[in-house]
Amino acid sequence: MVLVVVGALAAVVGSHQGPRLREVSYDASGLVSKPAQRVILTANQALQPVRAADVRVRPAAAHTVTSSGNTIAVEFAGPLSYDRSYEIAVSGVRAPGQSATATLRTTVRTGSTDVLALVPAGSGRGKDRIVRRSLDAGGATTVYADAGITEFARLGRSLVVVRDTGRGTSAVDVVPLAAGVRDDRAPVEHLTLPTAAGRVTALHTADDGASFGFEYADTSSGRSTDVGLYVVDMTGTHMPTAVGADGVPRTGVVPMTVGQWAYVPRTESALVRTSDDDLVLVDMSGSTPAVRLGSATVLHGFVASGTTAVVETGTGIDQLDLTDGRRTPVAAPAGSAEAPYLGRIAPLTDRTYLRVVGTVRADGTLDQRILRVEPTRASRLAVTLPAEAGVTAVCPSPNGQFVAVTTRSASGDLVSVVDATTGALEASVEASTVDWCGALPTGDEIG
Repeated sequence: MVLVVVGALAAVVGSHQGPRLREVSYDASGLVSKPAQRVILTANQALQPVRAADVRVRPAAAHTVTSSGNTIAVEFAGPLSYDRSYEIAVSGVRAPGQSATATLRTTVRTGSTDVLALVPAGSGRGKDRIVRRSLDAGGATTVYADAGITEFARLGRSLVVVRDTGRGTSAVDVVPLAAGVRDDRAPVEHLTLPTAAGRVTALHTADDGASFGFEYADTSSGRSTDVGLYVVDMTGTHMPTAVGADGVPRTGVVPMTVGQWAYVPRTESALVRTSDDDLVLVDMSGSTPAVRLGSATVLHGFVASGTTAVVETGTGIDQLDLTDGRRTPVAAPAGSAEAPYLGRIAPLTDRTYLRVVGTVRADGTLDQRILRVEPTRASRLAVTLPAEAGVTAVCPSPNGQFVAVTTRSASGDLVSVVDATTGALEASVEASTVDWCGALPTGDEIG
C-alpha cells in the first residue's frame, strides 16, 4: 500500500510539474566526424510525440527529430564543429494525459581533434615516426616508429603501415594500438602479400575498420606486372584478394587496373577510376555487383555526406551522385578557374570547396595560392605558405572545419592545419602527410 501511495503522489507531482530530463547520451567524437549522429534525451516518463518545431539547437545546426516512449532523438545532418558547446532545448514537452508542460534543456560538448602525421627520419636514416598532434595542445606523441614508412592509415583500433623494404618491394603491417599508441602487449601482424616481391601504393581503409585496400604491383620478376587493386578483409582471412575487372574480389583473377581510387566515406564501397578512365563503384566485401558510373579523367574527392563525389571530365567538373549516377556541374564563379595551373579540388560542403591554383614565375617555378570557392564568389584563403614551397595536398578534416595543407621545399616537409574559412593557423608539424589525406583518391595519377 505504501508503494501505491508513493506512486500516486509522484504522479500528482509529475502532472503539475511536467516531464523532467533524466539522461542525455551522445558520442562526442562521432558528432564531429560523422553525419547522422544523434543526441538522445531521456525523460522521467513517457512523452507525447515531439514536433521538430519544438526543438531548438544553438548554435544552429541542421537536424531532424524523432521521439518514442520517453526518449527524444535529435539527429544532426552533418558533423558539428570541434570542441564546442551546443544547447538543445525541447519546449512544450507533455506526458500523455497530463496538462503540465515543460522545457527539456541540455548542453552537449563536442570532441576536439587531432591528426596523425608521418614524420620522415632525418637525413633518410633511422626510423620514420607516426605521431599524434592535438590541435588544442602543443607537442606530439609518437604512436609508432619503423624504418621506411611510406604510407599509413587508421583502421579501427589499429594502424595499417606500408614500408619500403628496398629494391622496389614493400611490406604491410597491421599495428595494434592501446591508449592511442603502439600496444606492446600485442604482436604486429605482417601481411602475406600476393607474390614473393611487390610494391604497395595507394593505401586506403574503410571507415568501419572491416577492410582495407591498396594498389599492388608484382615485382618478383624484376618488372612490374599484374598492377591493380587488392582488398584485405579484416573479418576473414586477412589475405589480400584481387578485385577483378568486373569489380568482384576473388582469388585467381587479374586485378582491376587503377588510375585513382578511395573508399566512399562511411561505406564498404570504393570508387575506382580505372586506367581507361572508367568509373566503377565496387563493393569491397563482394556482396553486391559493381556499378558502372560513366567516365572521368580525375577524381577530386567526396562531399562530406559521402554519397557524392567530385569528378572531372573533358568538359568540366561535376558532382556525381553515387546513388543514382546523376551529375551536377560544380560552381565555377569568376576567378576560380582562370589560372594557368589548376590543382585538385578539396570539397568542404556540397556548395563550398578549396582549390590550389597558380601561375608560373619567370624562373619556371610555380607560385601557388589556395582559393575558397563558394557558389557566387572565389576568394583567396589567407594561409601563409613557406617561401618557395610547393603545395602537395589540401586535406579537409572530417567535418570540413579545418584543412591540412602539406607543402614541400628544399628545407623539408611541413603540414599546416588551418581554419578552412579564415586560413588562421591552428597547428603545424614537420611531416610529409596526415591521416586526413587518406580520404583523397590516390593511385597512379593523383592530380
